[in-house]
Amino acid sequence: MPSDAKNRVCIVGAARTPIGVKRGTLCNLSAEDLAVLAAEEAIKRAGVAREKIDAVVGANVYQHTAPGGQDIYFPRNVGLRCRLNTETPGLMVQRICGSGLQTAVNGFQQILLPPDVDEASIVLCVAGETMSRVPRILRAPRTAANFWEFAESGPVEDAMLASLNHDLAHTTMMRTADEYGHRVGITRRQCDEFAALSHARARDAQRQSELNGGDALCGMFALETTDPESRPVHLARDECVRRTSIEVMEKLPSLTPNGLVTAGNASEISDGAGALLLADRAVAEREGWPTRFELVAYGVGGVEPRVMGRGPVPAVQQALKRAKLEQKEIGLWEINEAFAAQFLGVERELGLDRGIVNVNGGAIAIGHPLAATGLRLIVDVMYEMQRRGVRYGCASACIGGGQGVAVIIRDTKAK
Repeated sequence: MPSDAKNRVCIVGAARTPIGVKRGTLCNLSAEDLAVLAAEEAIKRAGVAREKIDAVVGANVYQHTAPGGQDIYFPRNVGLRCRLNTETPGLMVQRICGSGLQTAVNGFQQILLPPDVDEASIVLCVAGETMSRVPRILRAPRTAANFWEFAESGPVEDAMLASLNHDLAHTTMMRTADEYGHRVGITRRQCDEFAALSHARARDAQRQSELNGGDALCGMFALETTDPESRPVHLARDECVRRTSIEVMEKLPSLTPNGLVTAGNASEISDGAGALLLADRAVAEREGWPTRFELVAYGVGGVEPRVMGRGPVPAVQQALKRAKLEQKEIGLWEINEAFAAQFLGVERELGLDRGIVNVNGGAIAIGHPLAATGLRLIVDVMYEMQRRGVRYGCASACIGGGQGVAVIIRDTKAK
């Protein structure tokens, strides 16, 4: 959608939780709990009356992490718990690692549809993931005699490990990154150096964080919660970030055939949530809501599943074309670091300037709570654009199965 279009979509509120390390501070909270916290913060920042929100679009990839199987109600429950109108509907979307970005895409589309198709003009986009709670599944079949009874035994699956395989493509997520990196000439040394850089940038961002007296990471808000031992915690940082070095990274054993992927240069398993409140610009201006940032365009593309990490390349190119922008006009990037080998392949293919990509660290250091990541990317790039005076920013992620999604946003106050 061109940035000079008559009907424009503003990001009137945006927030994300700190990202919690696996089995860390946030593990006792469900994805829904985390999403409610993020949504409440985004609504507060926007100053939007709850009764004016027309729809909720939610994303949560790993189902059955909330007690009683309540994840199926995720977007509806978030809306109800945030005290939106009972009549405000909720929609769940799922594009695996691109799910958070997809909530923004759906909200964008919904607002831009003509009123005789969809009357929504304010959409809450929210995504949450508690990977710490992904269950083990007993695949015991229901019995023929009584549908509500199960056989005594069956295969047991780790739902997370099972999902990291792509059986149709005869590969795994880490192997796709290894294969992609190998095809474009990425080395293990380059992967380890980038992983160490991601942590170094994230540590520096923590020191400069708004929650630490600086002006960085303004999209993050602090949480008052309890740790796994029920002790009170004031969480005001991303828990996964650690002090490490290239010397530590290079000692880790390789996990893939071409030797590119290790536990140190892959994204962290983690917990977290993010939220955006999108609104039609005319409505936002009339109501006096923030209109500084606009969602300009998006792209979604498919690639060969065995090199799924390449997904941001066609997605970014499609988004740029729709926005009528040249790549050089993008002043800040957030490209999800599913794996260092995957990120470096995208960086090389697109010819990105590393100095303006993932400047506060990425998922290797921060963590990758699957559905939440896309909104984390948008929130972080938006506030960093404001901090640096950047006009256009882009957030993008690769997606298991061979896809990519990208979103371009604009700071209307930047030169």
